[in-house]
Amino acid sequence: MAGKQGDTMRPQSIIMFERLFLASLVLSVLSLIIGYQAVVDALASDPSMQQLGLGVGFVMGVAVVGYAIYLLLWYLIAHKAANWAKWVLVVFVAFGVTSLRAALTGPWNLTTILGLAVYVLEVAAVVYLFRADAKAWLSGTQEADSATFD
Repeated sequence: MAGKQGDTMRPQSIIMFERLFLASLVLSVLSLIIGYQAVVDALASDPSMQQLGLGVGFVMGVAVVGYAIYLLLWYLIAHKAANWAKWVLVVFVAFGVTSLRAALTGPWNLTTILGLAVYVLEVAAVVYLFRADAKAWLSGTQEADSATFD
């Protein structure tokens, strides 16, 4: 099958997807680390969160689960040619982009700039999944031009 041949036959678009997507995850983790104290302060000052008993541990747990899901999607797309995972990622990125406007209305600081860079990298990574060589590899039903493979 064309799309399930392993890492040595991955097309350039999949390799670019992988690089951009992993860069977005690194920047996202960096943003979380930099903005950690702001998250702690916001939770401490939010009475509704205190009433629910949701603190920093809950928020960090959600972040870890989110990163784990994104890493699983990356692996399934970039190394297992799982076309369905591409569509799950597309939905996640689309939801993220819809929240972009709200993120841009807040104060501009390093965390905001890193967050914007994360969005740009994620969208760019997803665009590579729609190039002909990536679509052929992910579908596993047709051969792509061998010149596009590494």
